[in-house]
Amino acid sequence: MRWAAHNGEINTIRGNKNWMTAREGILKSTRFDADLESLYPVVEPGGSDSASFDNVLELLVINGVLTLPEAVMMMIPEAWQNNPLMEPEKRAWYSWAACLMEPWDGPALFAFSDGRFCGANLDRNGLRPCRWVLTKDDIMICASEVGTVYIEPENVKRKGRLQPGKMLLVDTQEGKIVSDRELKLGAAIKRDFRDWLEREMFGLEEVVQTVKEKKGEKSLQPVLNDSSLAKDQRVLAFGYTFEQFDLLLAPMVNEAKEPLGSMGNDAPLACMATLPRMIYDYFCQLFAQVTNPPIDPIRESIVMSLECYVGPEGNLLEMDPSQCHKLRLASPVLSVQEMNAVKDIERAKKGWRSKVIDITFGKSEGLDGYLKCLERVQKESSEAIDAGFRIVVLSDRETGEQRVPISALIACGGVHHHLIKEKKRSKVALFVETGEAREVHHLNVLLGYGADAVCPWLIMESLLKIKREGLLKKEMSDQELIEAYQHASDNGILKVMSKMGISTLQSYKGAQIFEALGLDTSVVDRCFVGTATRIKGTTFELLAMDAFEFHERGYPSRETIIPPGLPESGEYHWRDGGEAHINDPHGIANMQDAVREKNQRAWDMYSTNMQEQVERVTLRGLLDFDYERAQSIPIEQVEPWHEIAKRFVTGAMSYGSISMEAHSTLALAMNQIGGKSNTGEGGEDAERSNPLADGRSARSAIKQVASGRFGVTSNYLADSDELQIKMAQGAKPGEGGELPGHKVSKSIARTRHSTAGVGLISPPPHHDIYSIEDLKQLIYDLKCSNPRARVSVKLVSEVGVGIVASGVAKAKADHILISGHDGGTGAARWTSIRHAGLPWELGLSETHQTLVLNDLRGRVTVQTDGQLRTGRDVAMACLLGAEEWGFATTPLIAMGCIMMRKCHLNTCPVGIATQDPELRAKFQGQPEHVINFFYYLTEELRGIMAQLGFRTINEMVGHTEFLKVDESKRNRKTMNLDLSNLLKPAWQLRQGVATYRTRSQDHKLYLRLDNKFIDEAELSLTKGLPTRIDCEVVNTDRALGTTLSNRVSKKYGEEGLPKDTIHINAKGSAGQSLGAFLAPGITIELEGDANDYVGKGLSGGRLIVYPPKSSTFKPEENIIIGNVCLYGATSGEAFFRGVAAERFAVRNSGANAVVEGVGDHGCEYMTGGRVVILGPTGRNFAAGMSGGIAYVLDIAKQFELNVNMEMVELGEITDPHEIAELRTMIEDHKHWTGSRLATRILDDFNHMLTHFVRVMPSDYKKVLEAEAAAALAEKKRKASNLEVNEVMAHLTPTIEEPPAYMEKKPDNRVMDLEDSMLDGEGAQRAMAKMDKVRGFMKYKRLGESYRTPRKRVKDWEELSTRLTPAQLKQQTARCMDCGVPFCQSDTGCPISNLIPKWNDLVFNNRWEEALNRLLLTNNFPEFTGRVCPAPCEGACVLGINEAPVGIKSVECAIIDKGFEEGWMIPRPPQHRTGRKVAIIGSGPAGLAAADQLNKAGHTVTVYDRNDRMGGLLMYGIPNMKLDKKIVQRRLDLMHAEGVEFVPNSHIGVNVDANKLRQENDALIVATGATWPRDLKLPNRNLDGIHFAMEFLQKNTSSLLDSQLKDDKYLSAANKHVIVIGGGDTGNDCIGTSMRHGAKSVVNFELLPQPPEGRASNNPWPQWPRIFRVDYGHTEVSSHFGKDPREFCISTKEFVSDENGHIKGINTVRVEWNQDNNGQFRMKEVPGSEQYFPCDLCLLALGFLGPEEACVKSLGLEQDARTNIKTPYKRYATNVEGVFAAGDCRRGQSLIVWGIQEGRASAVEVDEYLMRNEGQWSKRETRLAWAGSIKKRNFSSYVDTPSLVTPTETIVAA
Repeated sequence: MRWAAHNGEINTIRGNKNWMTAREGILKSTRFDADLESLYPVVEPGGSDSASFDNVLELLVINGVLTLPEAVMMMIPEAWQNNPLMEPEKRAWYSWAACLMEPWDGPALFAFSDGRFCGANLDRNGLRPCRWVLTKDDIMICASEVGTVYIEPENVKRKGRLQPGKMLLVDTQEGKIVSDRELKLGAAIKRDFRDWLEREMFGLEEVVQTVKEKKGEKSLQPVLNDSSLAKDQRVLAFGYTFEQFDLLLAPMVNEAKEPLGSMGNDAPLACMATLPRMIYDYFCQLFAQVTNPPIDPIRESIVMSLECYVGPEGNLLEMDPSQCHKLRLASPVLSVQEMNAVKDIERAKKGWRSKVIDITFGKSEGLDGYLKCLERVQKESSEAIDAGFRIVVLSDRETGEQRVPISALIACGGVHHHLIKEKKRSKVALFVETGEAREVHHLNVLLGYGADAVCPWLIMESLLKIKREGLLKKEMSDQELIEAYQHASDNGILKVMSKMGISTLQSYKGAQIFEALGLDTSVVDRCFVGTATRIKGTTFELLAMDAFEFHERGYPSRETIIPPGLPESGEYHWRDGGEAHINDPHGIANMQDAVREKNQRAWDMYSTNMQEQVERVTLRGLLDFDYERAQSIPIEQVEPWHEIAKRFVTGAMSYGSISMEAHSTLALAMNQIGGKSNTGEGGEDAERSNPLADGRSARSAIKQVASGRFGVTSNYLADSDELQIKMAQGAKPGEGGELPGHKVSKSIARTRHSTAGVGLISPPPHHDIYSIEDLKQLIYDLKCSNPRARVSVKLVSEVGVGIVASGVAKAKADHILISGHDGGTGAARWTSIRHAGLPWELGLSETHQTLVLNDLRGRVTVQTDGQLRTGRDVAMACLLGAEEWGFATTPLIAMGCIMMRKCHLNTCPVGIATQDPELRAKFQGQPEHVINFFYYLTEELRGIMAQLGFRTINEMVGHTEFLKVDESKRNRKTMNLDLSNLLKPAWQLRQGVATYRTRSQDHKLYLRLDNKFIDEAELSLTKGLPTRIDCEVVNTDRALGTTLSNRVSKKYGEEGLPKDTIHINAKGSAGQSLGAFLAPGITIELEGDANDYVGKGLSGGRLIVYPPKSSTFKPEENIIIGNVCLYGATSGEAFFRGVAAERFAVRNSGANAVVEGVGDHGCEYMTGGRVVILGPTGRNFAAGMSGGIAYVLDIAKQFELNVNMEMVELGEITDPHEIAELRTMIEDHKHWTGSRLATRILDDFNHMLTHFVRVMPSDYKKVLEAEAAAALAEKKRKASNLEVNEVMAHLTPTIEEPPAYMEKKPDNRVMDLEDSMLDGEGAQRAMAKMDKVRGFMKYKRLGESYRTPRKRVKDWEELSTRLTPAQLKQQTARCMDCGVPFCQSDTGCPISNLIPKWNDLVFNNRWEEALNRLLLTNNFPEFTGRVCPAPCEGACVLGINEAPVGIKSVECAIIDKGFEEGWMIPRPPQHRTGRKVAIIGSGPAGLAAADQLNKAGHTVTVYDRNDRMGGLLMYGIPNMKLDKKIVQRRLDLMHAEGVEFVPNSHIGVNVDANKLRQENDALIVATGATWPRDLKLPNRNLDGIHFAMEFLQKNTSSLLDSQLKDDKYLSAANKHVIVIGGGDTGNDCIGTSMRHGAKSVVNFELLPQPPEGRASNNPWPQWPRIFRVDYGHTEVSSHFGKDPREFCISTKEFVSDENGHIKGINTVRVEWNQDNNGQFRMKEVPGSEQYFPCDLCLLALGFLGPEEACVKSLGLEQDARTNIKTPYKRYATNVEGVFAAGDCRRGQSLIVWGIQEGRASAVEVDEYLMRNEGQWSKRETRLAWAGSIKKRNFSSYVDTPSLVTPTETIVAA
């Protein structure tokens, strides 16, 4: 160290180094002259942050322009931007300095000296302690603690601390201390910096105004094109999705803040995703943990700033007015108007010119054009600087049909580093005008890689279009809309900066606070130099492919008719066909089935499915076990499951985020298996520690200690097996959180020591964990609070976490948890959920390897968590280094969680993540479900262990040699990922050291002074007798009284001992954490002073600190205790005669304290208790204060300027009770400390009272007033009732009950909307107020009303009537928009309809958009909406415990409205491909394939053997279910769009199949399964026995031809009809027979009657196999008084009338029983024979397969079921160019399955037809696969020229 010593972290060091390198191009020095270049590089490579700082400081000082203190001021400025109290001269100096250099930002205490000056400077937020003492003989001692050097008390002149941003300076030459104010004002008045700034600097607002005046206001306004948002090609070309607008962007405008999400991120990493991803997604935000703290950007906004000065920098080594000639930006996010002004800046400022550089390239250049474009942009940027341009604007505005943009981030980073390399970066401002950036993360990455400002023009124009289309939730002007987006973006940027502990944007710009995950070094070395990229991955070639994929969406090379609308992606919520998610419907359903029914088969399916998802999502998905290396052992030799189960823990989910039922169920389960549950940071009610009646325990073994310190008392800590310090959280590392007031119930408030109904803020983790030293102290505190508990530290995976973990191990933690980025059950901003942190695989392997290398692994247990799902996951985690594993989401799923991802809305429909009593009642989870989950998981793990040859977990830990990369799992995207560092065996890196925990940490608790206290207080501890103890203390005596408190709590619980039972009199300077978690009954009286954390977690004890009695200084003017005192105190008293440093009483939730002055951030986040401050306060008082009251003596009337007024109000003290309470506290202070200040106040109390200011949180005040009013009203009511009852008993006759006929009072309960609609106006009001968030709780299901049975059987009109608009809105209000929509899962809708989305659109009256969203997945909703049995409703989440959403009705209403409104018009393709396709069969599959292929531009002809087209739709479904006019309407529309129909064409019979094949380029067989299953019994050949389909087809044909007048149908009139077989076809036969006028109708079903509700073997979300009454059954019941069905009946023979006609049927009853194998067997019941009369028998027994004429004539192979054979999930047959789809391929199924088959086969046929196109983009199909999402085919690119070197080339998978 040459010039400075540094304790702390410089978070912005990478950017500081880069900027210094860039400045070398403009530095000039009169001191060094020509020798200056010999000093380069200024910052020596490879140096630490301290060394780099010293390098720059040295240059600044030796240069001679700045003195040493001034140079330090420039490099570490105080927080000046938001300080209105700062002198204008000083503010001007800092502004001038900011024009030259960005702050070296981070928590830092610098000491510096040049031989004359010796000084210290503290960072702007005061995040390092610095105490000083001045003696009477002029010696100054400055250190991070007080008491480092003993000084006689009477020799002390002053005691102080260095304040945030302040400087302490001793001039040894002058022999004096230079005050901060004197020093800085002296520097500030050396030049007239204010004049320089006024003359030279100009703001962007000035530029805008001047350009407006010269060109006109309209010239700057954004110009919107005429297309709607849904049809805007640019929006599509830049990759926008429906989800992004719906979940992120629209809420940013509506709420002016970034929206919340929950339940973590289980979508693929960008480097694993198959769908195209923007490059921003490869960058993971770094965050502060352990080595430095994050900041709260909201409550501590006084230290934050986004203001920047941009433009060419002046010479750092001189002092000149021209240095201030900069453009001032208040925010880095520019509006379109502002960007347009910047482009024309020359009109406003002479000498300022901007150069717009196009970052697009010609589409014809292909993939090679991407890198060439970057090279051109870099070259043009350099040329622009040489030409004198001051601003370079990188713009993708030229994007169009023939212009493809490179990523703005690639351009920005590439140019930034190119200019740094050329030492030109300081000569220009770099602006980015891009349509690509829209999210907060995008903006942060651009800024982090060098952008000075960003104009996200396309999102702003898109938001204006949303407004134009009337889709905003509230009225706002264009300007208000843009300002709302900018405000949300600014706040988001601040939040991302703050999580790394960076305060100013000027420091953040170019600081590169990211890790690249899965980005190749070829990209990083060119555009993101110095960024960590550990696994390589995506190259420029793949980035170019993604750019072309996005461009094709907006400007397709081949026309395909697709309904307008933004595409779905499934990147946030699961969507079928979209991005994979670990938590998909199949996995959730199978796991719940397995754990509830102990179903091994279900678990096996769950495990297989999970492995498939993991392979598509995570890094470990590329790994497999190397069984060839292993020698397997019998599974019996592996340690038993109950031993392994002890290593499992559940995640830290607090009571408050989840319900008490869920929280306690987890604890019960984990305690039963010997594992551990975690309280989370919300505390735990002490009653949970008492055993239940059956002996079970609901106590959580792990007690978490987080930044919120909710309910962290001595008793809470004593009652634990493990104490976990939460340094970061997987869902939002580096951030705090907030529990809204409506979720703070009385029970939660009691647990958290707060007030019911008042919101709670959980601050970021920075109060007593500023650094590794502070964490070590907290570990020590907690160990002292419970010596038997192990202390755990929770970290989140990020680059460098291994080094952090080593520090944690050295700090004596017993246990380290490495959390993955993807977990987290709590609510967080989407930016944090998706972009902060790294996979646990990387963090765990780095941690394990680093700990082993440093021989620390044997001292700690290592645990990991984050989307662990199966035994396979656990085995991999173990091999990578973890011997314990945490689970959060999976146990919740086991208990019933269905991943709604609505936890933050308090609307969990299964009672888990909610505090709503009505919803909590729906909780059905049991401890056994969680236990079963862990059992199955452990048994799977044991199987893997046996195969690998491991008998115990300890043997297995860290043996990565048994893992390998499975090359077969790679695809084109993952081919370049390098996981070799992950798989390095740590035991080989340093042999002979422990690789798992083998010994305990030595905490040296045997050396504690508390042992003396415990010995001397034995009688107090055992018998409650009073004890007095005297002792001397020094600053190494830490956490005094904490272990003693543990003994008190263990014996006496929360109540503790009576006050002052144990009284400790101490003298000296106490170490940190004096009286931490001090229990009731203990008093510590200290004569001396103390360091940080005095009274941390005070739990009912009393603390007294006063200066030595021999001291001569004024205590009220000197520091007596350090930072963060009374942090998290819950109860007790504290009296401090002197001033406290920063953050006094932070998160105090119940203690009463008196102090004589405080520093900055006093009473921050306070939730309870009373604090009296008898002196001045620092800035930002009461920030985040939501409870309790503070009384501040404000003699100087300056206090209000220091208060953060966001949540509090100031007032006088007028209530007599409060005055008495205040006086009592001051009297106690005087009594205990002997305070002369208190004496003076009490002597003149009435006068002094007027100088006290009461600080009261607003919400807290409202709650207290409401409680007081309620109590008073109750008191009055009781008194009034008593008096009235007495008087009325004598004077008033008995009041009779009103007659029954009198009108009752209205029922104020929520009514069903249908019941409450009185008139049109009332209906409109009700619709407007309808609640979508809680609609599933408020409204009932409404089905379509059927016409009465007796009336409807007289005609052939459709059965039901559509719901009204109001009823439809009600139904859509019930849809919960699930995070995992089971309605489109494998048990739900086969075509993956986007049900939640079109439900939401209907709810918001956006019908045309709903139609387009519906048509994206369903070609024929008018068919499915009428006749589909709606498996989607069977899988509806609401159906778990309520009636499901009426999906089908909404679907039908949407399409019907589409036709009514004229939206359904022919849209034939304008361009044809020249390919011809023949489709055989015009049923659902054939029509769907025809419709899709026609939309793709092919010429399509459909053939059908019937006289009418439509197949099953026309002839298989009777008219009353599906009106044939509806079918014909669709056929006519398709014909108008270009599809040709050829009826009466029986292929293979009257049409030559091979000729048809030769005439077409492709042929699809979609004939359906039309071969009916027969019943071959005696007399089967009798007349009157017919197949059901024959009956139905002839009926429909006759009805359409002649209204049944031609007698060409099978009449059931006056006949006894028996239908054999159930299902839809059987029911249709019943309904048709009733309309004919049958004499009787009976329906035979062989199987038993289904149950009324789901059976145990038919769990949700399977199709519910329950007893249903369909329309035909109702009609029979209404007419004949009995349901027609006979169950468990078997037909034996048909009986003849001797004329060859059937007259009856002989039957026998059967019963079904399970055999030993679990199979059901049928057995006839003896004596149950029965004869049924029958004139017409209809066989509805299903179908065997397709008719063979067509199949045989084409030579198609058939499977065992006679269906046409194709490969799995493929449609190509064994004959080239012939495909099969629908029932002829998959067997008999639903119409909706036919549509799905047709759509999927069309994709394959389209690819086949276009396979030989030369241009890859024309080969690519644009037809959607599942869920409207196009499937990506990497092989399309294989013939394109490679963009990179041969070693980087990726071959197609």
